[in-house]
Amino acid sequence: MTGADNLYEPLDYAATLAKLTDLVGREVLVELRVGSLQGPFRLAARGVLVGTPAGQPELTARRPDGDDLEAFMLDTGGFLAVREEDFVRGEWHAGTDEGQPSAQPRLNITFADSVLHVAILWRHDSPSGGRA
Repeated sequence: MTGADNLYEPLDYAATLAKLTDLVGREVLVELRVGSLQGPFRLAARGVLVGTPAGQPELTARRPDGDDLEAFMLDTGGFLAVREEDFVRGEWHAGTDEGQPSAQPRLNITFADSVLHVAILWRHDSPSGGRA
C-alpha cells in the first residue's frame, strides 16, 4: 500500500456508530482536533468506553431524520457525541498494516469543522486484552 487513504476503512454515519458500539469496554483516548486530523487538539479525555447513556434510544427516536445525536460515555465521566448533521465521514484503522510495524487502532470521525480522534489503548495486563 502506498497512500495513507488505503490504510483506512471509510464509514458512513451508521457504520461509525456501530464501530463505537463495538469498542464498548475498551480503554480509549479521545482528542477533539480543530479543522482537520493534523490540527491542534483542544480537548482530550481518557477512559473505558461504556456505551450510550440511559434513554439514548428514546431521544434518537424523537429526532427528525438527519438530526440525530448519539452520545457515548466514558467510565471517567467524560463523553463524546456524534451529531449526524455535522458528520462528514468516519475512518477506521484496525491497527495493523501489511509489511509495516503494528500501529495503534483508531477511529477518526470528521465533522465540518473538527475531527474526533479515538485511539484504542493497548492493554498490557492480559494477552487477549480482556478482563482477568
